[in-house]
Parts: sequence; structure tokens; C-alpha cells
Amino acid sequence: MKKSAVLILSLVCTFSLAFSGCSPEVKTYTDADTLIECRAGDEFIVALPANPTTGYSWEFQSASSKVYLVEKTYTPDDAGNTAVGGGGTEYFRLRALDTDETELWFYYSRPWDSVPADTLVINLKVS
Repeated sequence: MKKSAVLILSLVCTFSLAFSGCSPEVKTYTDADTLIECRAGDEFIVALPANPTTGYSWEFQSASSKVYLVEKTYTPDDAGNTAVGGGGTEYFRLRALDTDETELWFYYSRPWDSVPADTLVINLKVS
């Protein structure tokens, strides 16, 4: 009985890893001067300080259709504090779909402003 339970658990783990569709390690980048190098199919995260309680948030744009935004999430610095002025971090989970060299553009602004308060450009090289 124990042997078959271990075998089933082992098969489930192997199946989950084989068909998860993403690499075992997802790297997070926070530095604007970083060159992100990855392989086609890899996912990575860009983490940026943000303060949406004041109306500001980051938006992502890429000139390449070979970079896909998987999800954008926000985590406050203090989970219990959502008062105006309380900051946190916005996370952009991205997937490199194919080989390419491109720039990832991030704009920090409020929806009603015509000019962003900040612009961040990160270079991406996918092999």
C-alpha cells in the first residue's frame, strides 16, 4: 500500500513539473540598468515600487509582440495599510515567446495625466 502511494505521488509530481509550462525558477528584476537575458518560453518578473493609493501606477508596453504580459499584481508594503500614501510594489510577470532583442517600457502615471511622472526602459535579449 505504501509503495503504490509513493509511486502515485512521484508520478503526480513528475507530471506537474513536465506540464507546468514554465521554468522551475522565475527571476525577478528590480534594477533599471539590468539587461534581462532569457530563453524563448521563459517567464520573468519586473518588480517596481509603486503607490496606487495616490493614483499612480505602472503600465507596460513593448515594441515587440514576442513579449507577453502574463499578469500584473500589486502588493502593499504593509498588508494592513491601504491609506493614501502607503506604497508597495507592482509586479509584472512576463513571458518571452520567441527570440528577439527589444526594449520593455514602463510608464508611471495617473490615468488623467497626459505625461508620465517616470519612464523606465529595460533591455531584453531572448535567445
